[in-house]
Amino acid sequence: MFEKHRLFEGELHITKTYQQYQQEHKAVRELECLKTQIPYTLRPTQEHDLFAGRFATTAVGFYPIMLGYIRDGYDKTGYCADMLYCKSMLEELEGNTDMDAQYIQEVKDAIDFWEHENTVTKIRGAFTKEMDFAMTGDQYAEEIGVAYPLYRIAGTNLDYHKLLTYGLNGLVNLIETKIEETTDKDAVIFYESLIGIIDIVKHVMDTYMQEIKSLITMTKDEKRLQELNQILDSLTHVRDNKPETLHQAMQLVNIYAICTGSTELGRIDTYLGDFYANDIKNKTITRDEAVSYTISLFRLFGENLIRDCRALIGGKGRSSIKNADEYALVVMDAIDIRPVYLPQVSLRYYEGLDERLFDRALELLGKGITFPILYNDDVNVSSTMNAMDVPKEVAEQYSFFGCGEYMLANKSIGTPNILINMPKALELTLNNGIDPVTKQLMGLQLGEITDDMTFDELVHRYKQQLDFFIDQSGQFKELVYDKLNEETSFLFVSLLYDDCINRGKALFDGGIYHLGGTIETYGNITTSDSLAAIKEVVYEKQSFTLTQLVTMLRADFEGYEDQKKLLINAQKFGNDYTGADDVAVVVHEHVCNSIRNQREKTRLDSLLVVMINNNMNILLGKRTGATPDGRHKEAMLSNGNGAYAGRDVEGITSLMNSMTKLDTAIHAGATHNLKFTTTLFNDNREKTNALLKTFFRLGGQQTNISVVNQKDLEDAMIHPEKYENLMVRVGGFSSKFIHLDEGTQKDILMRTAY
Repeated sequence: MFEKHRLFEGELHITKTYQQYQQEHKAVRELECLKTQIPYTLRPTQEHDLFAGRFATTAVGFYPIMLGYIRDGYDKTGYCADMLYCKSMLEELEGNTDMDAQYIQEVKDAIDFWEHENTVTKIRGAFTKEMDFAMTGDQYAEEIGVAYPLYRIAGTNLDYHKLLTYGLNGLVNLIETKIEETTDKDAVIFYESLIGIIDIVKHVMDTYMQEIKSLITMTKDEKRLQELNQILDSLTHVRDNKPETLHQAMQLVNIYAICTGSTELGRIDTYLGDFYANDIKNKTITRDEAVSYTISLFRLFGENLIRDCRALIGGKGRSSIKNADEYALVVMDAIDIRPVYLPQVSLRYYEGLDERLFDRALELLGKGITFPILYNDDVNVSSTMNAMDVPKEVAEQYSFFGCGEYMLANKSIGTPNILINMPKALELTLNNGIDPVTKQLMGLQLGEITDDMTFDELVHRYKQQLDFFIDQSGQFKELVYDKLNEETSFLFVSLLYDDCINRGKALFDGGIYHLGGTIETYGNITTSDSLAAIKEVVYEKQSFTLTQLVTMLRADFEGYEDQKKLLINAQKFGNDYTGADDVAVVVHEHVCNSIRNQREKTRLDSLLVVMINNNMNILLGKRTGATPDGRHKEAMLSNGNGAYAGRDVEGITSLMNSMTKLDTAIHAGATHNLKFTTTLFNDNREKTNALLKTFFRLGGQQTNISVVNQKDLEDAMIHPEKYENLMVRVGGFSSKFIHLDEGTQKDILMRTAY
């Protein structure tokens, strides 16, 4: 059942299956590999689990996204191989004198095979000459450049409503009907493979039913016996029937998720709200039991899938609003009792939403939980309609994942596959395409900077430089999808994605409703503040020349302290200053529209900017020289769509006014970090409520709220052992403050506390 295997045994078995079916139809090969792989990923039920289903990634296998947390730190997609992990297992085997030599040779051969056969290597091998020049190497933590390639299909929002409405056998019946209606041989193979993965789900349920029966015979505790029997009953029911209760629905969702490797819960109140309401009406569960179920489901998603998970509540476009709202309140009770990093619970607010939800959200945020993250549907629905060019009823089902990238739930992919360091593009512009540290050519050579250049000419060159990397990024994005289509069918995802079943086509083979994607941009405000400082100090005040500025930057301002002060004191975004904000609008609209226009140059339905932030502003800052806003080399870049940390000095209303000047209808999400003191947020709740709603009415899209005492943050840097439960919102994720690296801690510390 969950017996121990020899080191690398699962990976070797997966390798042999892949080789056996290597020349078969891609859907057949994928199905057979998943049949072999998934049993090796299953993990035993733990004592506190209220649902069966735990998961751990193999070092070789098929995944939409193999998260980089295993060993080497880098995400992968398709047929994946964590080579660092594989080679460490080989070393361990070679150090075991009792290990069979033939087995060790088979492991070596498998590792050699995957060195070239993994999907990421195939994508990289298909780079054009221009793409290879524009993109950094794949080890982005160690690379210097503007555009960083990522290999992953992240944030798939599966149609769990369809899964729960049809049940497994209902989906089989639906697919069998489609088989009868088509004469397309490829479609038949695809459909039969979908039925095959449903059989895998049932096999997983059989495995856990066997385990739970064994646990029941060994359990003496009466309460735990009841829990185990409920798990067994739910597994037995949903294996062959549609779920009827909240527990059954949650059990089916969890099993399907661990089979898929999908990390997103999506709009959880829309597909679980009616089950909850019916259970309460029928008095089959209490509200407290529903909270306990939710806590357990959240724990499983957080521990199974480690990263990126979101659970959405509220919002427009829900069919059973009352039932959804009641379950949304249960969700918030769950994170109140057991604060979590994952899933990242997010509330889609709109005028007319049940006020209990917004009030409860502010209560939780006031406790320092950092959740739920607040989103504004009154802005986001219309913005999604424009950005993705979709009708209102589709836009109302917008969802977001990971760090906050927007997509269309079970209709589009929003995975970010490129990171762009915008200040680096400006740095290359000022140095004629040469990186001043490595002296290597990294960008377009548009000419040396001269003192007779106008500001508009400088901005034009910067745009040309950035456009080059954006065009190559669009080509790379299309290449990722094309290669994945050659290699894969993404069967588990395709089953619950529109319109794969109706079209008889896999996800990237024309099955998906909207072929979208995103590009993460970093240092947007560092870039706009830099250009604003150049405009003010060099061109308007003529304090020094442009070439003198370049010399200062190359020296990291050493010997130019007075000039640096002039740059620092220039207008900065986040203060409602017209000069700085106007430049920010120019920078924002250029990068957003340049990336959005890639849909005219590729087969993508949309490609959009996301200005979310994990802690890449710290990492990319270390790869970037001094910038004209007065920032020193290797210092952090700006985070998300807010002011550079500590440079918003005119108050929170001025910060909000600046943030709402940036068009929300041309991108796919941005983070707006707000740090409140506990005194302001909690002792003036009515004012806080009014402030946030006013921000939303003015066009605010989203808020990341941390409610902390500044002195606690400062003391936690010195005495971390005293602050184990101090939570902060970084950008695209939340964390205990003491678990962050020093650079990110300083970022949080420097942010203005209101």
